[in-house]
Amino acid sequence: MSALDELTSWHSPWSGLRVAVVGLGHTGFAIVDTLCELGCEVTVCAPEATEDLANLAGVVGATVVVDQDPAARVRAVENQEWDVAIASPGVEPGDPVVASMRGRRIPLWSDLDLAWRLRDKSGPPAPWTMVLHSPGSDTAVDLAVRIFQAAESPTRVVGNLAPPVLDALREPRSWENLIVQVSPHSLVWRSRFPESPISPWLTVSLDAEGEETGGVFFDGTNQACVYRKGVGPTEAQVQDAEVVEGARAIGLGLDSPGMSDIGLVEGIIVDRAFLDDRAHQALEISTLEELQEAGWQVPEQLPALLAAIAITRSRDVEPALIAGVLSLP
Repeated sequence: MSALDELTSWHSPWSGLRVAVVGLGHTGFAIVDTLCELGCEVTVCAPEATEDLANLAGVVGATVVVDQDPAARVRAVENQEWDVAIASPGVEPGDPVVASMRGRRIPLWSDLDLAWRLRDKSGPPAPWTMVLHSPGSDTAVDLAVRIFQAAESPTRVVGNLAPPVLDALREPRSWENLIVQVSPHSLVWRSRFPESPISPWLTVSLDAEGEETGGVFFDGTNQACVYRKGVGPTEAQVQDAEVVEGARAIGLGLDSPGMSDIGLVEGIIVDRAFLDDRAHQALEISTLEELQEAGWQVPEQLPALLAAIAITRSRDVEPALIAGVLSLP
């Protein structure tokens, strides 16, 4: 067993680990700051960085190399021994430092791979719901957070267009739910790091634009993959995904739902996904009339509302509570 395999907790022996970090944006700094807090020996390389972030990285204890010359960045790390390299989300697959690490067979992680290993700092790890950012996903995430708040279930949104997940994990409190937003352009981290240990509770994609993001987004899902039925590429991606045994596919549609789906029956939103007897029963959530009275745009916003329902029902939030939040203007 590799020594890295033992690093599965915030409380694992991280001190002294030699880490090269590639990229120094806000997430890159969160990686550096976290590793230095853990006692690692850190060097961060980037073609550019703000003066504030570069200075802060040095203050927390990292060696900082900011140089637009690719050869200079490679020279800064090639003659040193590294236990692992970690790439920020914006780093391109062909980055010369990453290529150098690969050539030397240095293990490569993403920021989320690191965060997954450190998710127990402040208490029991929260389940991760990973949401692919797309038109409508912001509405789905915002509504899911409102529903969880009404259910008194502490929830944090992190990732794309939100604070880095590592920052949330280091806060002195625990969360019951983490919603991790992922940009389509950052999905390369899933294919670039095929040995990723991440096993999200739920993966949600509303992508209906036909952009090929790869089924790797759904890989590793533990409980359910949520997708748009018959719209865009997501259904095919779910079929191709490598998920944890027992994980289900949950289809969102504006028609009558099949077993394990969420959809509409005569103007009523029903859940046939998150109940025991889904073969014979369905749970009523709300009606199109009630949604329109509350000011929702129907049918334009329905896919996002169905996604929020799936996210919160997966965590056993009661249909009546969800309906109450949906009815608020």
